[in-house]
Amino acid sequence: MKKLQVKKLVSAALVSVMMGAALPLNATAAVNDDPMIVVSLGDSYSSGEGIPEFYGQSKSWEQKIYDEDWLAHRSTKSWPGLLEIPNVSGKLRDYNVKQTNSAKCKWYFGAVSGAETRHFSKERQVKTTYKRLSLFKTLKTTYNMPKQLDVFNKVSGDVDYVTLTVGGNDVKFEDIITTCATGSTYLHFGSDKLKLEKMMDSLWASFDTTRANIKGVYTDIQAKAGTQADIIVAGYPKLLDKDGKGVLISEKEATIVNQNVTKFNNAIKSIVNECRANGMKIHFVDVEAEFDKDGGHQAYSDNAWINSIILLKQSEDLDQSGLGSSYSVHPNEEGAKAYARCVNAKIKEIENSKNKKSVRSIIAEPVITEAVTEIAATTTTTVAATTDIVDAVVTDVAEIKDEEIVMTTAAENAAEEAAATVASETVDEVLVKAAG
Repeated sequence: MKKLQVKKLVSAALVSVMMGAALPLNATAAVNDDPMIVVSLGDSYSSGEGIPEFYGQSKSWEQKIYDEDWLAHRSTKSWPGLLEIPNVSGKLRDYNVKQTNSAKCKWYFGAVSGAETRHFSKERQVKTTYKRLSLFKTLKTTYNMPKQLDVFNKVSGDVDYVTLTVGGNDVKFEDIITTCATGSTYLHFGSDKLKLEKMMDSLWASFDTTRANIKGVYTDIQAKAGTQADIIVAGYPKLLDKDGKGVLISEKEATIVNQNVTKFNNAIKSIVNECRANGMKIHFVDVEAEFDKDGGHQAYSDNAWINSIILLKQSEDLDQSGLGSSYSVHPNEEGAKAYARCVNAKIKEIENSKNKKSVRSIIAEPVITEAVTEIAATTTTTVAATTDIVDAVVTDVAEIKDEEIVMTTAAENAAEEAAATVASETVDEVLVKAAG
């Protein structure tokens, strides 16, 4: 049985080589003419909040307070910028349209720290800055950011991918963490629910509205990007180390927060699945498992990929007054890499699926059908030669392994993929003949 399986797989691979040689070059050239276009939207978990250097950071304070990239805290090390597209060299950050003009790939970075669902198509997000420049001079400004979906007005060509995270600010992640830090369970007495628990109850009691708003964002993105675009929605990691952090965050508080993050991710995944069922090309990427590896990489863990609560203002915080940095409880540079690994795996999966469909489509073209027919017509000599080669390969392997042929999973997958790629009615007939 294994011998027959190997014969079929090897035959498929050989015939695919024959097919590749027979296909005219211009049959696939058109597929690669257009640039790969990727648009990255979302909130602080997509913008790269907490991971300097931000675009526009090198400017003087008086200049960057009017720089939309800096105001949005779009990081040069954000996970969207670390994404890789098969057959496109480098990473997306190498194709930022504000810095380079490439015919191969174009990346539009529109994520904004602090963004809520309403900031995609309904309202402009307001950014305020405050800094004391000297003893006698204070600079305070207000800037209205564009609606995030306005970025599509700048896009020329068909969008291939849209990436985003959204919803975290709608459910008040920041307020939840603040409540943990200022309302410790160690100071709670009696049987009443914790303030944190009451906050969670309120969150889920009104979640139908949040759910509708999140779904509305996905629908609006599809309308702007086009039905051909693949929309990739990334979830959120658990935020806190399972043991908490001393008197600042108790184990109970950490458990409550992390359980509700998982519940929120499940809700997002449900919305994505609902949109997929309605024909939308949308995909959910879970990042929890990646951040949970090796005992967990949450804030306050031994090897944290998420920033802890940072009490002092950092140099790039928009508001330089008071305490508390916006960097707090956001993925750090390692966290961004973890996000990128998860999303890159999804992109690779999508691209592999597209490639198989493209080859089937190309084979269906009249010029290719003619080539396939010609191959099939000459199988008397070609297939005979192919069968001889296959028999020789299988015989050699059988002799080496004492008639027991062992194939690794990777080899089986590669061979099966080669077979699937050249599948069509005409080609299948060739493969059957070649496999004997």
